Amino acid sequence: MRKIFFALIIFLMNFSAVHAAQIDSAKYKNNDDLIYPVVFVKNPEAAGKINSEIRRAVESFLVHVETTAADGLESSRAKEVSISFEVPCNHENGILSIILTEYFYLEGAAHPSTARRTLNFNSDSGERITADSLSEIAKEEYGESEYSPKNLTRKLKKYVEKNNLMLYSGFKQLTKIPEDFYFDNNLHVHFIFQQYEVAPYAVGIIEFDATTGK
Repeated sequence: MRKIFFALIIFLMNFSAVHAAQIDSAKYKNNDDLIYPVVFVKNPEAAGKINSEIRRAVESFLVHVETTAADGLESSRAKEVSISFEVPCNHENGILSIILTEYFYLEGAAHPSTARRTLNFNSDSGERITADSLSEIAKEEYGESEYSPKNLTRKLKKYVEKNNLMLYSGFKQLTKIPEDFYFDNNLHVHFIFQQYEVAPYAVGIIEFDATTGK
């Protein structure tokens, strides 16, 4: 595991950025409940790519809310909608991770819905860092990815057992790498499993550090 982690660190350090990004916040259409980040970096083209991706993610969430409401009861509408963000990694070597927390509550719904969506970038180029990228790095170095569905299933089950949580009774193994992951400022990789993804709603969102297992 340590070898794979250090291989990942070396790969990430190859990015050429030498300064952390500047992060400001903005209100989507001047709505106080819809707050998203605006990123400033030395390369304006990179900043444009990053901010376009962020804006696209916000708009995709709002479309999802409208679609979900339309698919519900005839009188269903969203009575609460919000989005906020945090930046778990804004590394001086150019790794930028953003978490968008999306929340909405429809009239007549049994409970609200919350998701933690992630965006990861090389802030020097503006390019996305994907979960598949993590898998390929380790696979090229060692033949099998530490972040393969098989290995992540093992880590997930260990984390759930340690924290007295539960998975669906029929859950056996992940079939793909989770779409939502982020780096912290130590460049540890954290994976997020959304509501209903691998466990009942009551368990909530499951999130753990795949580098340390905590």
